[in-house]
Amino acid sequence: MRGQAWYIAFLIGLMCIIRFGLSVIGYADPHWLMEQLSIPVTSNVQMPYIVRVWAIRDIVIAVLVASANRSTVKTLLLACIAIDITDIVSAHLSGMEGLFNAGETWSLKLTAIAALVPELIALALLTVRSTQEQIGVEKKQVESSETVA
Repeated sequence: MRGQAWYIAFLIGLMCIIRFGLSVIGYADPHWLMEQLSIPVTSNVQMPYIVRVWAIRDIVIAVLVASANRSTVKTLLLACIAIDITDIVSAHLSGMEGLFNAGETWSLKLTAIAALVPELIALALLTVRSTQEQIGVEKKQVESSETVA
């Protein structure tokens, strides 16, 4: 995230805050988070363990992205996007299997979507920015070769 334009850093920071904040809550009190996401604790006795595994994963991801330099942040954002899409698909499939009702399924999907949206926008902006920088470099090379000739 270091060395980014302020608007890209804001989006990446927002994603990190969402991931880190939900994860700290999920790790510290998985039962409370499950209640907030409308996930029944009584019918999912192993779910607090899964919530803690998810929480550690997202804490690590948030720290890695927040401390990433300019050259690695795009790769990390791609990984975050893949993880969030997988989380959305997993929640959808679990809902289709009847493990969660429609409200619970959407609650799970929306936690991943909340991080996915700023990630996608930040990645798009980074891609546009790097394309513009590449065009600028190529333009300078052409201008300098014309000056030499």
